[in-house]
Amino acid sequence: MLDRLIQKRLEIVQENIERSCQKSGRKRTEIKVIAVTKGIRVELMKEALSCGLKRFGENRVQETESKRIALQTEPIEWHFIGQLQRNKIPKVVEYFKYIHSLDRISQFQTIEKRLEPQKEKVLPVFLQVNLTGKETQAGLEKQEVLPFLESLYCYRQVRVIGLMTIGPQGSEKAIRRIFHELYQIKEKIEEQKYSWVSPILALSMGMSDDYPIAIEEGATYLRLGRCLFGERSN
Repeated sequence: MLDRLIQKRLEIVQENIERSCQKSGRKRTEIKVIAVTKGIRVELMKEALSCGLKRFGENRVQETESKRIALQTEPIEWHFIGQLQRNKIPKVVEYFKYIHSLDRISQFQTIEKRLEPQKEKVLPVFLQVNLTGKETQAGLEKQEVLPFLESLYCYRQVRVIGLMTIGPQGSEKAIRRIFHELYQIKEKIEEQKYSWVSPILALSMGMSDDYPIAIEEGATYLRLGRCLFGERSN
């Protein structure tokens, strides 16, 4: 059965999470797993749901659209984790509970305008921070984060609740340095006590190859795909 395979993988992940929490003196309840379901069939997503996974991360709007229809009766918490194109914002705002990849003022402007008719709705988002220096990766540079946050004071319906980054490929030391750097940025932001930013920030960092390190460095959301579902077919 497919669910047994996913269940076995999930058990390994849970053991690794528990081990990293014990090593770093953290509570297991602080860690949330987002199952990255890009390219994953609906049947496998149903198996994941039966194993207790409820948070799904997607970065393709059209793919999410069909999956939402197929899984509309399921209690899924949808996370958008891809680069956000302006023309996709209306559907992303409609489909997703969280966005992990904002790094431009124009995105905030468009989202806020989209939310205007729903006066009470506030969309929780993460700022993406590029700490590897790779031009192929999106995100704010380290020195841009505080000035960027300071410019967001006028947005009432888009609230920054955390930071997101993608770790580098390479040694454990290099990976740990990047994740620790994001944690330090989080601390600096919290010291500022911006009223328009969550007072305690979440950290979306750690994927299949590096999530134990991410936990030890303060991650609260893990974005896990391959270690749960195996290699994608596309």
